Amino acid sequence: MDSNNKTNILKYKKSDAQFAYEDDNIIQPIKDRIPKANSGRTHSIKLPKYISFVIQETTRTLQIYIQEQEGICDGQKVILNATCNNMQSDNAAFEGWAICLKAWLPEYIEGVNLKWDSPNDKFMTPNNKQHYNRFLYRALRFSQQYSWFSIDDNNKWEVDGFKGELYDLQNNYYSKEPELKGNLEILSETSVEYLLANKLSDQMKSYFDLDVIDRQFPVGVKRLGKQFFTGGMSAIDLWGMKKDVLSIIELKYNGGETKNKKVGIISELFMYSNIMRDIISGIIARPERTSKQNEESFYLRHQSFHSLNAFMLSDEYHPLVDNEMVFEILNNYSYSNGVRVTFAKISYKLTANKLEIQ
Repeated sequence: MDSNNKTNILKYKKSDAQFAYEDDNIIQPIKDRIPKANSGRTHSIKLPKYISFVIQETTRTLQIYIQEQEGICDGQKVILNATCNNMQSDNAAFEGWAICLKAWLPEYIEGVNLKWDSPNDKFMTPNNKQHYNRFLYRALRFSQQYSWFSIDDNNKWEVDGFKGELYDLQNNYYSKEPELKGNLEILSETSVEYLLANKLSDQMKSYFDLDVIDRQFPVGVKRLGKQFFTGGMSAIDLWGMKKDVLSIIELKYNGGETKNKKVGIISELFMYSNIMRDIISGIIARPERTSKQNEESFYLRHQSFHSLNAFMLSDEYHPLVDNEMVFEILNNYSYSNGVRVTFAKISYKLTANKLEIQ
């Protein structure tokens, strides 16, 4: 779909009654207990437009329902389905919403059930299919790891069928080492990432207890030699190793005009931790070749890793993520496949290329 053409929604997001329900039963109760911003103002808490949230009071179960939308783009009918979106976007980050809402409303939410409209095959492009495969993988792994999370009966058959496709998987590789795009003097998420992995690498290695730190580890999985998940530039921002411990870091920078404070950081970190764990355990094979020495070193010793540290590193967080209960829930899982994953949130400040980790 041409990004220059405006899409007009035919089938609206959610009803006014649903918006009112979510405001009364989810948003307002959270606003009543969430600390105010440093400015003294109340945080703006918004739920996604294309996901409906309903709490079943008798069972204390939150149902998350990702709904398909119909639209017109450039005179042609299109289908918009958030299951085929980037996983960090608000309408696709079901893991983030499940964890955050359970953390903030524990007396109302005990379990979480995920329901979605499966994408219409007629409108399924190859790229959307790769996003959807990744969505099914995320739903499968999330349901395996957290006993309080379930997949709706209408969708179980699809996830069960997807399990049978998880064979002959192989990670991808870059044809050459990723380069820095932009100017180091103008801070952006890319330049901050480059600085942390290079100029400030000693400080990063000391804080995160690493022998090696690097950037942009590819995670575009293939199956039977063809792209299975989104490939291209799909990568972990920062990663490092020491002995039998692997560390991955999802970086966010909000110091410029673009703000990237989303609950989707949880979905990203969860997804990447599972891919790396599946590489370590042999479910996903190494790529045909690697583009740099540190990647090759990882694959040569990948079976020796027994612990995986999954850090989010940001200069500012979405207010729903900024809750220690989020990480208690994240770290209380039942399925590890021999590799223990520990999730943690770290804050930083970067001024004049000087790093302060909090």
